[in-house]
Amino acid sequence: MADFPYPGKFTFVDVEIPNLNNDCICAISMIVVDEGEEKLRVTELINPQTFFSANNIKIHHIHRKDVLDSRTLPQFWADYGQYFEEPYIIGAHNAMSDISVINKDLARIHTEIHAVQYVDTMDIMDQFYYRGNQGKGDLKLCNIAEHLGIELDHHNPQSDVNACYEIIRYMYNHFEMDLEPFIKNIKKTKFRPKKHTAVPSSRQMKIFLNYVRKQINRKAPSVDISVLKAKKQGDLAYEEGDYEGVIFNYELAAAKNWQSASVYLRLAEIYDSLNMTFDANRILEKGIRNLKRTNRDWRILKSMAYNLNRKRRKPESQETEKQKDASTRKKGSPKYPQLAGKKTETGSERSQASARSTDQLSVTAAPVETGLEVQNSDANQTAPASLQKPGKAGASKNKRIRKGKISRRNRKLKKPATTAADRNNGSAPKAEKSSTSQATAVQSADLVC
Repeated sequence: MADFPYPGKFTFVDVEIPNLNNDCICAISMIVVDEGEEKLRVTELINPQTFFSANNIKIHHIHRKDVLDSRTLPQFWADYGQYFEEPYIIGAHNAMSDISVINKDLARIHTEIHAVQYVDTMDIMDQFYYRGNQGKGDLKLCNIAEHLGIELDHHNPQSDVNACYEIIRYMYNHFEMDLEPFIKNIKKTKFRPKKHTAVPSSRQMKIFLNYVRKQINRKAPSVDISVLKAKKQGDLAYEEGDYEGVIFNYELAAAKNWQSASVYLRLAEIYDSLNMTFDANRILEKGIRNLKRTNRDWRILKSMAYNLNRKRRKPESQETEKQKDASTRKKGSPKYPQLAGKKTETGSERSQASARSTDQLSVTAAPVETGLEVQNSDANQTAPASLQKPGKAGASKNKRIRKGKISRRNRKLKKPATTAADRNNGSAPKAEKSSTSQATAVQSADLVC
């Protein structure tokens, strides 16, 4: 009998992921079947070029140090991507989950799985074997393998993909199942390419930190270990670059009052690198309180806390300087003389315009009242100080005098603005005075008569 009882081309695949992002893989295993004959079995570790989460390491036992010398997914895809093309049908347990993770990782090199159909062993067990009457957990691969008598080392990708392969063979050998109804089309979704990050996001770590603190407060079974063991596990996670392992074990050691500055320093450094400054200061303050009891190295933590707070204050000081600069620009300070000059020019223009208007009124009104000819030497001649109206600058100065900001003794009266014509003909204002006095004399004489 043939190895695989169904005709066609199939690629059974299983992947493992390094962290909670679900957008890259750290291990892949595949079985290729062509017209009932097994052609290829491949299992390989993949270097995801990113961080590993403690929860994922506990599941598949693959550490970051295990994949440092492995190939990346683009290198693997250059050799085996042909088995994910259109003629092949992708087979997996919870298949769309594996397919989406692979596509997310492939989006970084702007490609994807080009196969258009898949078969899911979870769907087969749900609809064909249990017919919707399964209990809780019956659709898990480990429980299915135990129920059907298939050997399985769960979350070992080589064993998982072999279990999927054997489930379909079991269904044909015992029930002669028709596979055609369970072959479905892959829903095509476009994923945005994301860069591999060596560190997790602060949002992810905050969620994980809340989970850790709840476990510690509730005294869950996972935190029922000694302080020394928690510290050793934290040191191992620190060497491997496992952020979640460091946070979990060092937070546990800090909660149990570990008497060493290294734990608090390392944890504060990690929080600072993840832009979690509040938690960095929190763990340093906790370390200072714990170490002050035994008078050990708490000053090191104090200096680090000072440096962190100093780093936080720098952006605030820059913002205040920007605000000061903006306020000085508005006021027209000597730092920006062009703005100050504009304001003074507009004020002088207003005073000159008012002076010209009063001068013209006085010149035109005099001949009407007196009948005397008044000769004006300059059309732009300004009016005398007695006829000028006080401007806004004078009004503001009077207010300041009333409020006591400027003493009356030191107050200097402004001289009336003089033009070039006034300098050349210094008797012009006096002539106006004489003309006005003559006009008033004539008016009084008329009234007497």
